[in-house]
Amino acid sequence: MNGSTVEIAPDQSPRISGVWVACGLLLLGVVFTTALWLYTEVHTGPFRGLRQAIHSEFPRSAPQVEGGQRKMHRGTPRILRITLQVQSDPRENDQQVARMIDRLVALSDEHHGLAGYDVLDVYLLWFRPEQKTVSRHEQREVPKLIEAGQVMPAFD
Repeated sequence: MNGSTVEIAPDQSPRISGVWVACGLLLLGVVFTTALWLYTEVHTGPFRGLRQAIHSEFPRSAPQVEGGQRKMHRGTPRILRITLQVQSDPRENDQQVARMIDRLVALSDEHHGLAGYDVLDVYLLWFRPEQKTVSRHEQREVPKLIEAGQVMPAFD
């Protein structure tokens, strides 16, 4: 060695206490949880009564209800979409599916009102163990349902 010494300068970067990091992460979690709750409440809240009525009528169906219009494309139809789980192949019994959809039309009109929509979409899903899901999509045009007397017209 040649006798020279190297001095290491103390680290001058700012330090943040671990307590503040933990508090910041907790606050971030609360903010995101609140935002997710608010979004879900606004997005699904108007359909809660209809969803509960469908669940009462069709137990074990795990109904999902959403509605609206695609915001990106103005002038597109206003759609009320109902997705249900069924316990057997929905492609086999057309009469049973027709009765189920007629009942869904009645429940939708009674608990949410269909007159504000152009289309009622119904998706029936049968989840078979360890196999692909079987689905059936049925669509009803609300103006035709109003003409047929199945839906009450809107009073503007």
